[in-house]
Amino acid sequence: MAPGWVKTDLGGPSARLTIDESIPGVVETINAQTGKGGLQFLDHQGRTVRW
Repeated sequence: MAPGWVKTDLGGPSARLTIDESIPGVVETINAQTGKGGLQFLDHQGRTVRW
């Protein structure tokens, strides 16, 4: 799960997302995967992240 570039101690003040913007997308993405098999690396908007 890639939460996006979030304004935290790690992400810094220049990050694009606040915690309040990132977390709902993380939760929604996780909930949308319930019951689905397989492994994926997704971002906070449910998009596949290449790795």
